[in-house]
Amino acid sequence: MPSRDMIGRLLSTGTATVAAEHIGAFARALGDLNPRYLDPREAGGSGPCGGIVAPPTYPIAFMTQAMAGGMDTFLELGLNFMTLVHGEQEFEYTRPIEAGETLTLTGRIADLYEKPGSNGMLDFAVLETEAVDAAGEPVFFSRNTLAATASNPAAAASRTIRRMFLGTLISVPFRGLSIRATDQ
Repeated sequence: MPSRDMIGRLLSTGTATVAAEHIGAFARALGDLNPRYLDPREAGGSGPCGGIVAPPTYPIAFMTQAMAGGMDTFLELGLNFMTLVHGEQEFEYTRPIEAGETLTLTGRIADLYEKPGSNGMLDFAVLETEAVDAAGEPVFFSRNTLAATASNPAAAASRTIRRMFLGTLISVPFRGLSIRATDQ
């Protein structure tokens, strides 16, 4: 099991500038043609929240990119990447995400625990992200639970391979979204 001493540790901070075109592409990929996501005329004018807003699950489109600076800390968790699954995702909003705004995201390790599974122990990591707007006001809070089979020496030996794979995955660009991640 990863060390519980890592609970509360900062993963990284980053910023995400949200473009209307990216919101529209995300909504179309979901098959959600709500005009609030696609057409500024139909959305009701300019903000606050009178223009294009993002669908409720939109933050997932940039969370990994924005948290990329925390990969060293994430790898320290020692989770078995080959069996890692995204177990749960929650979003709590204070208001909708608006096109054109820049959000500052701060990610932390919220909890680490293990539970018995049908094929042995499972390691769990709960990662939390807070997003604030340019005025420092909260926009959303996210909680992401990851699960993996318990680590073993073979998993530790594959750390370099995982790092190379994650580096490739993290660098995938998103058109219409500007991301800057900084390691803390």
